[in-house]
Amino acid sequence: MTMTDRKIRIIIVEDHRLCRESLSLALAQETFIEIVAEAVTGLQAIEVISELKPDIVLVGITMPESDGFQIISAIKEKSPASKPIIITGGMGEEGVIKAIKAGAKGYLSRNSSISRLFKAIKAVHNGELWIERQLIAKYVNGDITVDSGTAGSPEKIEELLTPREQEILRILTQGASNKEIAEQLFICEKTVKSHLNRIFKKLNVRRRLEATLW
Repeated sequence: MTMTDRKIRIIIVEDHRLCRESLSLALAQETFIEIVAEAVTGLQAIEVISELKPDIVLVGITMPESDGFQIISAIKEKSPASKPIIITGGMGEEGVIKAIKAGAKGYLSRNSSISRLFKAIKAVHNGELWIERQLIAKYVNGDITVDSGTAGSPEKIEELLTPREQEILRILTQGASNKEIAEQLFICEKTVKSHLNRIFKKLNVRRRLEATLW
């Protein structure tokens, strides 16, 4: 079915009442959207998502009982066809990487407009990855466009990076900090930084988020 044949079924997971009710009222105005449930705790969210199998889940990252990352991981297990979109007041670069690694298909700031939210919902529902440019502008110099999994060169990673660099990039994509990478590999943070600089140069990227999307 196309979007015009069937409404996009959405669950809102947000413990802040004002934010949750505002989202609900705004989304209810659109004919292509159907709000099937709301949840105010992580455990409640996992329960209704497992039962109702929505198309899209709008997830607040800070939730009682289970946080947004745990909810996203549960979605992959309980309702793999459901696509999570993170909505948060602010998150650092490592948090964005962690959310993508966990399975988030979209990332929006609470400062985003309703029209941008509608665009994100449509894009994610159509299989694209949505990250607002103004958010990644904090980490990337210049505009980049991200779609459903293509970012950067199509070359094989094995042809570009050494085994050690591949290992560091793999850990990086899990949202690890330089310190955490160093601890896992039993090397110092300075060495991690040197490896990352070489990785960024080889991949023709400038920051951690670009490398992760690559």
